Amino acid sequence: LIQHCKRIEVQPGEIIVREGDPANSMHFILDGRVGIMVNTGSAPIRVRSLGPHTTIGEMGLITQQPRSATMQAELASVLYELSASAYGRIKRENPGLSHALMTYIVTVMAERLSFANRAIGVLQH
Repeated sequence: LIQHCKRIEVQPGEIIVREGDPANSMHFILDGRVGIMVNTGSAPIRVRSLGPHTTIGEMGLITQQPRSATMQAELASVLYELSASAYGRIKRENPGLSHALMTYIVTVMAERLSFANRAIGVLQH
C-alpha cells in the first residue's frame, strides 16, 4: 500500500484538508496527532484527535462527498496520503489489496460510528 502513497510531513497548526473541499485523498497517520474540527458557524470546534496508526479522510474518499471536517496537525506529524487516483488504480489492478483496504476502512468507520453514538448518549444525559 505504501507504494501507492505520498509521504507528507506537517507542522503543528498546519491544515491538512479543509471542511467543504473536494475529498480527493485519505491519509494514514504514521506519527503525530491530527485534530478533527467542524465549523459551527461561529468558531470551529475540535471534535476529536487522532494519533498514529489510524486514518483520516477515508469517508470522503469512499463517498466522493466534500470534506465534512477540517483536519489540522496538533503536533509535528508524518502522514501517508493515498490520492483518489491511486485508490482507483488499486481497485482496478490489485483486487486483494483493494479488498483489504476496504475491510480496514469499514472497520475504522464502524468504530467511529460507535464512538459517536456513545458521545451522543453521554451528551443526552
